[in-house]
Amino acid sequence: MRSTSVILLLAAICSETTAFTGHSPSKSFVSHKSALFMADKKPPVDATERGVSTDQDGKSNVWAVEPKMEIETKSSEEKGFSAIVAGVGLAAFAGTAGFILTHLPDPNQF
Repeated sequence: MRSTSVILLLAAICSETTAFTGHSPSKSFVSHKSALFMADKKPPVDATERGVSTDQDGKSNVWAVEPKMEIETKSSEEKGFSAIVAGVGLAAFAGTAGFILTHLPDPNQF
């Protein structure tokens, strides 16, 4: 049993392919893998980001940018009409739901 385990272990070590490395063209046991690093992406030179700059010393400067003011375009009549339509829709839904729920069959009949 012990010799079978040793043979299987040596066969696994000496095999050309493993689950993690794939097929190796050379039969050497030295791995020539390089480390993977995330590339530092620099923004293009012409790209400008609002609220961020870099001074001549290379230090980042960040400042607040106020949001644009939004101006209301709806009149009070349009707002009132929208509220009325929403109220009528809610009342219609509540009435339909109430009718359906009160007319369900009695579960004890079956």
